Amino acid sequence: MVQWWVYAVGSALFSTAFSLSRKRALLKMHSMNLESTRTLAIAFFCIFLIPFINLNIEPGVFFLIYGTSVLSTIGILFASKALRHEAVSLIAPLSNLRPGIVAVLAFLFLGEILNTRKIIGIGVLVLAAYLLESDHHFSDFIAPIKHLMRDKYSKFFLFAIGLFGALSVLNKYLVSNYVDIFTLYFLTWIFIAINFNLAHSWRYGFKDTINCFKELSYLPILIGGLSMIMNLLYLKAISITYVSLVSPIVMLSTLFIVFIGGNFFHEKYIYFRFFVSILMIAGAYLIII
Repeated sequence: MVQWWVYAVGSALFSTAFSLSRKRALLKMHSMNLESTRTLAIAFFCIFLIPFINLNIEPGVFFLIYGTSVLSTIGILFASKALRHEAVSLIAPLSNLRPGIVAVLAFLFLGEILNTRKIIGIGVLVLAAYLLESDHHFSDFIAPIKHLMRDKYSKFFLFAIGLFGALSVLNKYLVSNYVDIFTLYFLTWIFIAINFNLAHSWRYGFKDTINCFKELSYLPILIGGLSMIMNLLYLKAISITYVSLVSPIVMLSTLFIVFIGGNFFHEKYIYFRFFVSILMIAGAYLIII
């Protein structure tokens, strides 16, 4: 039997490949174009999940899942725009803020306990985010806050992470009460593909989607496949053991993205951002355990 950590490490590696391939594609293509083609590829791959899904669900739940897909569509687009215009070594570590957002939302809406350890973890995440926005400059205490307020793409990504945090709480509620993981994944991504391609066709025309496939060749299919495998390996790992064991390993992908991506795309302050990423993973671990 394959050990849980094999799936977790696999998810981290595929997450790294997904993020770097996505950044590479975004250097050539606008966010809406790429995400419309990527989600089409994921929708196609979702066909292979049909034997594992159960569509015998209530209409209200069905529409709630569609609502989460709309929020996911918005979050994906904002995250993609941020990744296109910002350094991958700056954007990737911010994704580690998600456990802190989830912890606060779960405390507010699900009644989960926010104990001292989790509060310390949230504090560490906030400190790490501050250091990250300082971008290696410490002469002005409020400069990182000013930078965040001026940089719309960092705000785009934080907004996306906030949405994904809220969606984590909603998805937990759905899986705990109404639907299994594979059905939720299947419906969500089918809806996301529909959302993106309807919006894209309305604004640019469907021919633009075809041209995106022609220009990027295999990249949309590769990126879609990588993201799907990444998510399924994560789901498999947490089906075997605790999320508190799996998540820190998956978060190690941040370190790989910062170091490999930072060097590949010739970005600045790689080692500083690598250190901040370690600090963020430590804060996230305090929240998760």
